[in-house]
Amino acid sequence: MHSYLRAIGFSKLKNRREQNTLITSALKNNTDKMEIEISSGIRLVQINRNFGKNLGISIIGEYDNEEILSIDHFFPYCFGYHTTDQADIQIEPHTDKEAYSAVSEDYNLGMTLIYSLQNIVDYVRSTWSNDYYKNPKKVKLGALSLEGRILYGVHLDYIACPYDKQPISSKDRQKLIAKAKSGDMDALENLTLDDMDTYSLITKRIKDEDLLTVVETYFMPYGIDNEHYSILGIIQNIEQIINEFSGEMVYNLTILCNDITLDVVINSLDLQGEPKTGRRFKGIIWLQGHVDFT
Repeated sequence: MHSYLRAIGFSKLKNRREQNTLITSALKNNTDKMEIEISSGIRLVQINRNFGKNLGISIIGEYDNEEILSIDHFFPYCFGYHTTDQADIQIEPHTDKEAYSAVSEDYNLGMTLIYSLQNIVDYVRSTWSNDYYKNPKKVKLGALSLEGRILYGVHLDYIACPYDKQPISSKDRQKLIAKAKSGDMDALENLTLDDMDTYSLITKRIKDEDLLTVVETYFMPYGIDNEHYSILGIIQNIEQIINEFSGEMVYNLTILCNDITLDVVINSLDLQGEPKTGRRFKGIIWLQGHVDFT
């Protein structure tokens, strides 16, 4: 069974028979359906079924000449609300199924971001267009979580910084990273000095303060799966959504994490603490993205 079904409100599914019943119901009462012919008489199809606002399951399969559907795989999803600009998003196929991962450099994080592609048929259709060789640059990020905690927010007081120079702003840091990647040694030196100042400040504060007070947010790879991350972010908006099929309540939390805004869906049974705007969410997420191929 798909473990992340629990995140969208299916914690009581016990076996594959119940999972197959859910898939059958989604096929009969789908929300939207997209398809494209990939060879003579064969059509790739993606069928979505919403069980709440912007969350549900997506079924990927093929129709043959006799209109018989062969299911390749399915996955639960959470569609994000907020568009994020990324530098040259590249799409990489999986070897075992009709699924894809998106890869891009994120200057806010200072690392390569990898996430599961949600709109598979849109990508396959784009490979047949004249714009195939133009890498997309916009994505809406969503995520599912199986465990999370609510922490109080903190205010980082830069006045207490023991240096004359204030830390580099996020906007300036993005510009410096872009210049450093193109070979600008002055930009690389400025980034290195800023990192050294930050390290010295953290080393001094950690002696007297708790780690999660010193660090306001973080975004780190988690485990061996490339699409999983451990995050700590500030809650900007909260939605309570009832799964119309199971009746379970889930939270859709809009999280600001390292200047990236994403929507995280988690079952209310798996969230410790009471979410409120301004507080922080700490948890493990499976990151997904709806890439704009237009």
